[in-house]
Amino acid sequence: MKKYLLKSKKKKFIGVFITKKALKKIFQIYKIKKNIIGIKIDIKKTGCAGYKYILKYVIKNTNTDVIFIKDNISIFISKDKIHILDGITIDFIEKKFHNYFDFYHKNSQNKCGCGESFQIKL
Repeated sequence: MKKYLLKSKKKKFIGVFITKKALKKIFQIYKIKKNIIGIKIDIKKTGCAGYKYILKYVIKNTNTDVIFIKDNISIFISKDKIHILDGITIDFIEKKFHNYFDFYHKNSQNKCGCGESFQIKL
C-alpha cells in the first residue's frame, strides 16, 4: 500500500500518512465542498471499546490545531489530541455496499467487533 506523508511546519511531529485511495477521495471532497480549507481528524468517547475516529470539514482556521499539508490537502489535528493521533495513517476502503475512511495508529488497540470503536494505548 503506497502512502504519502503530510508534514507540519513543526518538525517535532511524525505527520499524517495517507494512502492513494484516501488522497483521491479527499480531492473529490474538496471539489464538492468548495468552502472547506481542510479535513479535521478527531476522536470522541463512544462505542463498546471506548473511542471513535471522527472526520469534520474545516472552514476556518482557529489556531487550535496542528496542520499537516501535502499537495494542497490540509489535515487538521487538535493540539490537545496530537499526542494521540500523530503518525496516524488514513485509508479509504471501497466495498460493494459500504465505502468508508479507515484509520491505523500504533496507539489504537482492541477494536470492537463491528470495528467502529477502539481503545487507546498511552
